[in-house]
Amino acid sequence: MKSEKLALSKNIKGVFLFVLFFIITIVLPIASYNELVFVFEALNKHPLIFNEKSFSACLILYTPAFAMLTRLIFLKVKNIEIKPELLIEWYKLCGVTLILLLISVPTYTYFIESKIKSEGYTVCNSYSTSRGADIWVTSQHYCIEKGYRVSEEITDWLKQQTTEPTPEDVIKKVDELVANNP
Repeated sequence: MKSEKLALSKNIKGVFLFVLFFIITIVLPIASYNELVFVFEALNKHPLIFNEKSFSACLILYTPAFAMLTRLIFLKVKNIEIKPELLIEWYKLCGVTLILLLISVPTYTYFIESKIKSEGYTVCNSYSTSRGADIWVTSQHYCIEKGYRVSEEITDWLKQQTTEPTPEDVIKKVDELVANNP
């Protein structure tokens, strides 16, 4: 009875891992594509402010490794023997993926940031988040140093503006938000 519970528990864990990595395998290319589309749409619309995650677009490179891992988990759940050659292929695929990431992330970052700068944007380090998003603004006048405490609120406010606010308007709004968020 105890071994049956253990086997059932392992099987449930295996099925959970299979479903998790299957979903990740499907979502990664979609997330990568959405990030690229978001950045280029922002450049076409030329808003006052937008965020960009340089690493997100390169997530598509993980897809083959996660697809292979999903296959390995599936074979394990179905109690099909996993041949050592298949594991070696997966290790090689992970190595190639890592090498591609080491090359593509800096390359993509350089080109996308160059494109954004050529459109007249500058990065606002005061509003950039710890989640890895760079905040780009059309003018450094919108980038108020003490705004880091209310960066989410001030970026939302700037995104909602239909006309370009003056630097004084932005400073006033930052002061107001800081006063309301102790």
